[in-house]
Amino acid sequence: MTGLTDYITQAKWIDILTVWFVLVDDAYQALVAQYGAWRRRGPQPDFSDSEVITVSLMIDTFFHGHEALGLAFVRQYHPDLFPHLLPDGQFNHRRRQLGLVIEQIRLYLTYAWGLIDPDDAYRLIDSAPIPVCTYARASRNQTVAGREYFSVMACRKAKLFGLRLHLTATGDQVVDQWLLAPAAPRDSKVMAAVFEGAHHLVAFGDGAFQDPVEMARLRECRSIQVWATPRKDARHPWPEEFRQLATRLRRRIETALSVLVTVFNVEHPMSRSLSGLIARVATRLLAYNLSFITGPLLARLTM
Repeated sequence: MTGLTDYITQAKWIDILTVWFVLVDDAYQALVAQYGAWRRRGPQPDFSDSEVITVSLMIDTFFHGHEALGLAFVRQYHPDLFPHLLPDGQFNHRRRQLGLVIEQIRLYLTYAWGLIDPDDAYRLIDSAPIPVCTYARASRNQTVAGREYFSVMACRKAKLFGLRLHLTATGDQVVDQWLLAPAAPRDSKVMAAVFEGAHHLVAFGDGAFQDPVEMARLRECRSIQVWATPRKDARHPWPEEFRQLATRLRRRIETALSVLVTVFNVEHPMSRSLSGLIARVATRLLAYNLSFITGPLLARLTM
């Protein structure tokens, strides 16, 4: 993972924004050509969807999701790049509408640029907490409500009210599939939903995914073999060499999550609505996968 996000601090912002816009707009136009325009009525806006997504990427990458601050920066320092930039409220509304489009762009770019080999059958699976608000304010929260959103973050010895980001990644740490689920259910209970639509895979996860019933169901119905770390005092423990190999593999997805948390602030979407939260998480996962394309492209352009 060394160097994956170095371009963020080393390259010129205008170069990064230009590369992002070209990549996003090419993917957007390809999706429109394949599936048709998602906007079914009214004229096309002056401030295009591709521009909305590009500015969203900038806000979540350079400003840790502080939307008002990022928009003010664009108006003051880059008005020529986005001459039709929307007022804050309209921009936020457009961004929330584009949540699912952003995810489709991420998938398109991931496979169009060969970040994931179609023949790669190995995946790593893990989860990260997404607090919606502090535990003390949970009863007054309007984004989500219900007992299923109350949980704990065992590794941090803290309580949690919110969601969990469940995702799969390749051995090269490219994010493949992801979903947001209530925080309370054990990771193993969400595992089948994470692999929805997938077949013929071998996945490695930590002990939270250890569930013989769910593992057997995935193996029989979808030919997905899940290797979840058993307890050391389990009746059938893994050989030490295999345990060490699985641990080394799992550290790769832990590193990917670490980058998502520290660089892209994925654990703090800073949204008051569920649709806004989904759009912001989707944007940060797009920014993460784009890093595998943007860094090498900028390196070539500056040679």
